[in-house]
Amino acid sequence: MMIPDDGISKQKAQRIEEKIAQMRGGQEMDAVREIIEFDKTPSVLKGDMDRFVIGQEQGKKIMCTAISFHYRRLSQALKKGMTDSGGDIDVALRNTTTPKANIMIVGPTGCGKTYTGETASNLVGVSFVHEDMTKFSEVGYVGQNASDILVDLLLAAGGNPNVAQMGIVYFDEIDKIATETIAYKDVSGRGVQKGLLHMVDGSENTVHIGKERISLSTKHVLFIAGGAFENLDTIVKKRMARQGIEGNWRHYLMADDLVAFGMERQLVGRFPVRVVYDQLTTQDLKDIMTQSQDSALLAYTYDLKAWGIDLEFTDDALSEIARRAEQEGTGARGLISIIHRVLLEDMYRLPGNYTGEFVVDQNTVRERLG
Repeated sequence: MMIPDDGISKQKAQRIEEKIAQMRGGQEMDAVREIIEFDKTPSVLKGDMDRFVIGQEQGKKIMCTAISFHYRRLSQALKKGMTDSGGDIDVALRNTTTPKANIMIVGPTGCGKTYTGETASNLVGVSFVHEDMTKFSEVGYVGQNASDILVDLLLAAGGNPNVAQMGIVYFDEIDKIATETIAYKDVSGRGVQKGLLHMVDGSENTVHIGKERISLSTKHVLFIAGGAFENLDTIVKKRMARQGIEGNWRHYLMADDLVAFGMERQLVGRFPVRVVYDQLTTQDLKDIMTQSQDSALLAYTYDLKAWGIDLEFTDDALSEIARRAEQEGTGARGLISIIHRVLLEDMYRLPGNYTGEFVVDQNTVRERLG
């Protein structure tokens, strides 16, 4: 029997390819079934999200409404398309048309922008891709183009283009590709923004992976863009003052304000749903530790429980950790680092040497954090 240079027989290679094809086919049917059966109302989706994302009540309402309607539209259109095409997923997706309701989230670091998008994808049951836009501004647009994002989307979907085109793509730090309208912004931003236009709008693309060419449409992909947009509030407040408008600037954000910041008007227009997230308060951060099902504190509690150690934080200890996280300005993301710093010595010392209750109080937190 001939053995190829890579050491895998032709028969084995063929069996592997067949297994991969079966897996892709099964994954495809699961994904299509998830979408066709999607029936979560905005309030139900928000209720599910509340178990993970703490705070940002208004933002979650807007997000969940947009996401719920997007996938319900796709559900109904895909159901009809599958019936009309005799169950052919390719044909059904090609013939399905749904309005695009991409979302842009404005908010400070660590307020839950990315986490909301990722949680939504898990709750809906679709692929999720996180794209850090700073990598585009650092090297310019040459060699770092839209096809990289499409490849990531394809990988997240297990290589299945039909699964990929029903997923969610999150553009993190979208404000970092604003143009030179503001002095400290990267001048390559305009080219990057223009390069994203067709993909975000919904286009037919060909992805090249080795010798393989894969067709991938983005007309059903839900795009979410998030950024801190520092000093955007100043731009909005100035416009409000000129127009004699009073109130919270977050309620009056317009496309013109994002354009004044340095975003291309055409790209802003592709994100009709706009959400402004608030800076997390000390109470929000404390609630995240005690109420979120993805809480870092819960994870550390389970970790130590595996060694027979029952970890407990006093209320004043939790308040102190939340206060430190707010001071550091890293939001919910910073909680993991702070809790780790507080527990590091005990995580090293206690396993194998101690079992039973272990209480961390405010004095312990202050001592460990300095």
